[in-house]
Amino acid sequence: MALETDLLQNRIPNVLVLLTLLAGLVLNATGPANGREGMFGYFPGALGGMQALLGAFVGLGLFLPLYLAGAMGAGDVKLLAALGAFVGPAEVLGVALCTAACGGLMGVLITLARRRTATVWANMRRILEGALSTDGARERFDPTTQTALRMPYALAFALGVAGYGFWRQSGHPALLSF
Repeated sequence: MALETDLLQNRIPNVLVLLTLLAGLVLNATGPANGREGMFGYFPGALGGMQALLGAFVGLGLFLPLYLAGAMGAGDVKLLAALGAFVGPAEVLGVALCTAACGGLMGVLITLARRRTATVWANMRRILEGALSTDGARERFDPTTQTALRMPYALAFALGVAGYGFWRQSGHPALLSF
């Protein structure tokens, strides 16, 4: 549903993210446990309420800097937090990595298809300068302007979660673990 609304309306509704977050917390807190494997294990099971909550906070923290730099929408950041409540803190790192890789590939393809390479490089420069500037004198990137290439990042989430799920269900270990 997040993919559909992001494709049609260029936004991910807060109510959808909240319901997803609550579902992840409730299922992990009340479902039958299977150890540390969670939903990507051979026998999927609950991680526990604290692991789900920690997964949500880790997910939020991973993409929050991109939002603060103006490179990502708030709905996308909240969606990773909600997914983190489902998969836990260790697996959300792999989900975020796969999602970012899919989003990067989508961004390159959209940039090339629309022939906007020079504009994208200028925007990247503004994002990096704004993120690294300590005095605030640099021009800050505003993603609501016409120069920003918009893309439905929920598609990157769908591809990233599916790809990571396939990776894990194929018997491979977590991409990152602690």
